[in-house]
Amino acid sequence: MERPSHTHRPVPEIDVALLSGFGFSCLPDCGLCCFTSPRLDRDDETRLHAVAPQARIALEGRETCLAARPEGGACQFLDHLRCAVHAARPAPCREFPVSVHIGTRLQATVVLSCPGLRLNALVSNGSARSPAPPSDFESELASVRQRLTPAVERPRSEAERRRRRIARGLEDQGRWVEEEEVRRRLGKRRLVPAPEDYHLEEPPLAEEGLERLPIYYDGRPGPMALAQGLGGWEALELSAEGGARPIGIAVPPDRLPTLDEDAEALLSGYLGYWLARDGFLAAVHLAMLSTTEGTVVDATLDDLHAIGSTVLARGSVRSKLRGNPGARLTRADVEAGIRATDQDWLDRPTWGSRL
Repeated sequence: MERPSHTHRPVPEIDVALLSGFGFSCLPDCGLCCFTSPRLDRDDETRLHAVAPQARIALEGRETCLAARPEGGACQFLDHLRCAVHAARPAPCREFPVSVHIGTRLQATVVLSCPGLRLNALVSNGSARSPAPPSDFESELASVRQRLTPAVERPRSEAERRRRRIARGLEDQGRWVEEEEVRRRLGKRRLVPAPEDYHLEEPPLAEEGLERLPIYYDGRPGPMALAQGLGGWEALELSAEGGARPIGIAVPPDRLPTLDEDAEALLSGYLGYWLARDGFLAAVHLAMLSTTEGTVVDATLDDLHAIGSTVLARGSVRSKLRGNPGARLTRADVEAGIRATDQDWLDRPTWGSRL
């Protein structure tokens, strides 16, 4: 008697529409993405130890990571802005600036803090995005697809269960709105904050840990970080070996800066991009568990205004650090604010996970 054949779970597909339109070329003298502790899976760890047995591994929560140098320093293998273990670098390094959120589906997005990404796609028609992967991300997506085994179905199913539990709880309170309905309603709204929506959020103090500060690339040998300081926000240049030196200080705007037409178009497109990210709405849902008022639409719009406010404040500070008044922001200023903001907000916890 023949035994029944095993049912093979299909390899999950990935939605790449949010990569469409973005041009990308890595800036070889940047090193911004190397100031981190990348996650390691078992294959990463095996490959890494084969070429670097001395590699220091750390546990961050429940995740195994490649340890960075202390005091906000870079990855232990960054040497003169070059990766010393490039052929064996972990998956997050091979795939950056692509990031994949595991939720009810697998959705790829780009991390817009990366200065190698061109942002023209943010002011194009988002509804015209192509489902085909753009050629500029061929190697990054090849690495992603190597990891898209049937085992990914387990965290995807777990994420879906968490979403259902949250949805039931919010529905019982009369606060739940389905994701596509949220996008439909807010797609008709102005997302750029009005003066009454602008709220200034201070960055952490440097004493709280340099690794907690928002960082960005500014053409210097090390990335820049913004820290709360006396009388303003302090700009610090981080060292790969750890530590930082102050570069300047600027006062953030206490009211909404004025935007020129191109600046407003870029910010509007950026906030629309956030609305299209599954991980963003999953973070909104999770945060709503600690509140008792407002629907998902309300909470989503509040967060979009908070992101917009952060972009404008950081863009204004970066403009002032370059010697400009920072009161009327140009497209370049808004882009500078996006670069100093995107990774921060992407790091928020969601009911899903990252590939």
